Amino acid sequence: MTVGGSLKALGIGTALSYVVARVLAGGKHLAYHRYRIVSVPRTGTPAMPRNHMVRRIDAAELKTFDIDAPLDVQHRRFGHGLVCLGAFEAGVLVGVNWLALGHYDEDEVSVRFLLPDDAAWDTGLWIRPDRRLSRAFAALWAGTADWLAERGLDRSISRIADYNLTSLNSHRRMQGGTIGTMTVLRLGNVQLAARAQPRVTRIGRGEPAIVDLRGWP
Repeated sequence: MTVGGSLKALGIGTALSYVVARVLAGGKHLAYHRYRIVSVPRTGTPAMPRNHMVRRIDAAELKTFDIDAPLDVQHRRFGHGLVCLGAFEAGVLVGVNWLALGHYDEDEVSVRFLLPDDAAWDTGLWIRPDRRLSRAFAALWAGTADWLAERGLDRSISRIADYNLTSLNSHRRMQGGTIGTMTVLRLGNVQLAARAQPRVTRIGRGEPAIVDLRGWP
């Protein structure tokens, strides 16, 4: 896609967000994130593809697989109560998705999302590189929908960088919609987070900022 085409697809505001985030990426003292909070209804997810199945994977089993999340990340996610679902094709792990209930402690910024009673949080979806053009994505979401249904939940919520068109379009195809946006700026160890309470926090000192999604659409 040309530069002009990219700007048109993103929109000026989102394109500027992308530029700022990229310029500050990896910096020790400055960081910028602008998220869309996206809700995907269970009814919009695909059916389970043939020869695929999805099941829960515990910590002991997961560390035997080669996935994108290193062991310290896996340990932190399990320690925070997240559930890992694995998609298998003919017995081979082809992807994982992580789910949280009640609340989710974001690992990219110092924010805790409080979840509505009808929703879970999904994060860290990963597809094995050689299966990214396969039905692994559909299988993971079909399995996620089954997991939600077993718990009487209607939808899954996640945060997506506002310039990540690939992910946003994937969620849109499942009838996903943006229920709000959130902007976070870090200056040293000071974090400013719109739509959070408190808006200004010191990272690593006390509790994270709270974003209460229970009052969102």
